[in-house]
Amino acid sequence: MTEEESNPMSLILENMPLVAILEGAILIIMGVYFYLFPEDEQSVTALIPAIIGLGLMVPGLITILRPENKKHAMHAGAMFCLIGLLGGLMGIPDFIVWITDGGDLERPTIARMAMVLLCGENLVGSILSFRLARIKRELESQN
Repeated sequence: MTEEESNPMSLILENMPLVAILEGAILIIMGVYFYLFPEDEQSVTALIPAIIGLGLMVPGLITILRPENKKHAMHAGAMFCLIGLLGGLMGIPDFIVWITDGGDLERPTIARMAMVLLCGENLVGSILSFRLARIKRELESQN
């Protein structure tokens, strides 16, 4: 077993479609739950994490079902990650207020922070995965 094959990070980067499906499912479940069981009144905006999660999950499924479309599908998933990350950043001021003042953490802030964490991690993983694929292609073309 080579050093690259035993590296756990390499294993994750090579399986980014599964990571995208898992993280997309988490966001979908969270968005639907917050929509169906609101604190006070239902709001369609509670479904935003579910929409972003669907944008992560579908490209992951496309990649598994049609491997020839992997490059395009995973780039589309990375775009949804970027949108989710940028949208989630709006929750940082509320999160900072919660950290400094205490009190209850509201659901919109929880949803935004979950989007920042999941989409940010997936975006970084996608970028590293794209770099790893490019390096492998270059090495194969040299041989």
